[in-house]
Amino acid sequence: MLNAAQLALYDAAGEDFVLIPLDTRGNPAGAVEAARQSVQRGAGAMLGPIFGSNVSAAAEAVRARSLPVFAFSNDRAALRPGVWLFGPLPEDEVERLVGHAASEGRKRLALLAYDTEFGRYAIRAAERAAGRHGVAVVRSGTISPGLDAKALSERVRVFAGAPAKRTPETDERPPPFDAVLIAAEGEALRSTAALLAFHGIDPNKARYLATGVRPDRLPLDEPSLVGAWYAGPPPEAFNLFSRRYEAVYGAPPPRLAGLAYDATAIAAMLAENRRGGALDATALTAPDGFFGAGGFFRFRPDGAIQRALAIFEIAPGGPRIVDPAPERFDAEDKPVG
Repeated sequence: MLNAAQLALYDAAGEDFVLIPLDTRGNPAGAVEAARQSVQRGAGAMLGPIFGSNVSAAAEAVRARSLPVFAFSNDRAALRPGVWLFGPLPEDEVERLVGHAASEGRKRLALLAYDTEFGRYAIRAAERAAGRHGVAVVRSGTISPGLDAKALSERVRVFAGAPAKRTPETDERPPPFDAVLIAAEGEALRSTAALLAFHGIDPNKARYLATGVRPDRLPLDEPSLVGAWYAGPPPEAFNLFSRRYEAVYGAPPPRLAGLAYDATAIAAMLAENRRGGALDATALTAPDGFFGAGGFFRFRPDGAIQRALAIFEIAPGGPRIVDPAPERFDAEDKPVG
C-alpha cells in the first residue's frame, strides 16, 4: 500500500506534497500514536488506517484538529465527521445485484446469510434494495457460524423447503423464488451454494446472487456457482493501475493497494486547491465523483464511498461481464450509463 501511495505521489502530486509513513502497529493504541505524530508533523490529511477500530481511534485523536481521515476500511461504525471510507461497502454490492435481478424480471427474492456482522448487514441492505426495486422478499434465513457439515446441510434443507425424504416429485417442484442472495464469503459461500443445489434449488431456475466474492479469489471450482452473478469493480480500471504498478515495482499489486493509490491521488488533488492551509474536503462530495483503481466512485455526505459496480457471471473459463459498470450518477444519485 505504501508502494501504491508513492506511485500516486509521482502521478498526481505537486512538488510540495510529502508522504510521511507512520506505523500504527495494527492496533488502536498504535493508531492513536501515529495520528498524534501526524498532527505534530503538520499533516494536512491522514491516509489510513485499515481496520475500523483503528480508524475510530485515530479519528478521535485528531478530531480537535479537523484533520481529514481517508480510511482504508468499509466499517460504517467508524464513520464520523472528517472520516472518509475508501473501502467498498456491501450495500453497493447488494444494491447492484438486486437491482440487476429486478431488471431481468426476477421479482421474488430469497435471502440466506450467515449470522455474522457481514451477513446481517447484507440482509438489511437487501431488504432495503428489494423495496426500492419492487422485489418481494419471499423467504429469509440465517446460518449460525461453526455448524458441522450435517447441521449445516439440515439448515439449508429447511431454508430450501425440501422434504426430509426426497422423491422425484418433490425434486421437480419449483422454489417459490426466482433468485436467492447468498450473504457469505470464501468457503462458506462455496459450501452453501453446493447445499442449496443439493436440496433442490436449481441455479438454472433460481439465479444465485453471490455476495462477498473477491475478484482475486473466485470460487470457480464449485459447479453450483456456475451462472451465479456477483457485483464488482470494472476490471479495466484495476488492470490499468496494476500494469502501471508492476512496471515500477516488478510485481502485481494486491487489490487493497488500489485504495491507497486513490486516497493519495485525491489528497494530492485537494492539496493543490487548499484554502488557508486546510484541505477543501467538501470537494470529496462533488457530484461527478472520481475515477481510480477501483473504477468510478464518489462519496456520500456521511463519508461512505459509493462505487459504480459491474455485474459478472461466474463461468468455468473465468467471469464474464453481463452488465457493465455505470459511468455516472443521475440526479437521484443512482449510478447510470
